[in-house]
Amino acid sequence: MTRTRAFAVALLLLVSHAPAAVASAPGYWKNNSQGWFWYQDPPLAEEEVPQETPPAVPTVTTTTVPDDPLEQLKRVQEAIARAEAKAVLNPTEANVREYLLANQWQLNQASLFSDVWRRTVWQDPNLDYSLQRPTTSLAIHQFQDQRKEAKTQAVAQVATTHGLFFFFRGSCPYCHTFAPILKQFSEAYGIEVLPVSLDGGALPEYPAPRVDARVAAELGVEVVPSVYLVDPRGRNVIPVGAGVMSVDELVERIYVLTQTTPGKDY
Repeated sequence: MTRTRAFAVALLLLVSHAPAAVASAPGYWKNNSQGWFWYQDPPLAEEEVPQETPPAVPTVTTTTVPDDPLEQLKRVQEAIARAEAKAVLNPTEANVREYLLANQWQLNQASLFSDVWRRTVWQDPNLDYSLQRPTTSLAIHQFQDQRKEAKTQAVAQVATTHGLFFFFRGSCPYCHTFAPILKQFSEAYGIEVLPVSLDGGALPEYPAPRVDARVAAELGVEVVPSVYLVDPRGRNVIPVGAGVMSVDELVERIYVLTQTTPGKDY
């Protein structure tokens, strides 16, 4: 018997002895292209999609009153700092994951606080500081225009009742720089300037100053150039500033010193 014939006989014997349930199964002979049924791979199990673990609240152990928010916050901060230190010193996957979860919780809390903050401010004008000091560009321009006009009018009004003491030295280069600025300011707002020389020297803008070291000593003038706002009627003297100042800075200082209340109107 040839090899091919022997293989065919063995195949017939195998098929004839196959279980009836298999041989008679529907579509058995129609699916012969799939090969031997006992060699079929088992169906693949569906891959499980890993579920994202939500950030966990840092574990806090407290021996004090649990309702104390300051103590709670302190304990949470300590837990986060401890997790960070452990992850840095021993950066295993578990330690780093523990810190990242704690940090994520902290970021979520900050985001929640920020969101509730702005909602609360929007709904209560008394809590909205931007109504006192605008933050948007259009409002800032409007605020600055109004403030500039208010300062101009206020300083012009002050000029009708006050004057300026200008202390300088003829040998001081900064005094020579500041003198034309002060001259421009006084002419723009109509305020009188009394120049006082501490060394007997003069300036081009103030060629005939008063030489009186006594007044400077009484006011404690140590730095030149220095400017003081003086009310002759009430004999009230207000230091405005020392050093080289611009016209706008002189206006700002006189306005703040005479028209505003500290912490309220500025």
